[in-house]
Amino acid sequence: MLTIDASVHMNALDPGEEGSAESQAFLDQVFGRPWPVFSPTLLLVELAGTAARALDDDARGLAVAQAVHGLPGQVWVPLDEPLAEEAGQVAARFRLRDSDAVYAAVARRNGAILVTRDRQQLERLQGTQPVLSPAEARDWLLARGRARAAE
Repeated sequence: MLTIDASVHMNALDPGEEGSAESQAFLDQVFGRPWPVFSPTLLLVELAGTAARALDDDARGLAVAQAVHGLPGQVWVPLDEPLAEEAGQVAARFRLRDSDAVYAAVARRNGAILVTRDRQQLERLQGTQPVLSPAEARDWLLARGRARAAE
């Protein structure tokens, strides 16, 4: 089970950005087969806004969010009051930015690995919950696939 931060999706969209190939390869691997991905509904808002700003095109920003919304295996987690409280606790304890704490709380609540390119999440959450970069997560998925094939 995974939770994938918006930073991974946006990084995969920009081939000129460092780590883009790793992010794209990881996303291709995840969404190429049935795999539960727990995503806060906040992801759709973040992707629409960030993509629209990056592309300077509101229609393309919305299209990015809609494309991610339709990916197989997505389990959408609404930001309700209990999740907001949990995210607030995570934000305060680990000194994370607002949306970063929401992704961490969603992953924590669902027993999922948080996959992110955000350095603060990677550093501050290490040892408290599973958190990996896209390259690390891709290697982890490949190792799991090899282990299952060997069974």
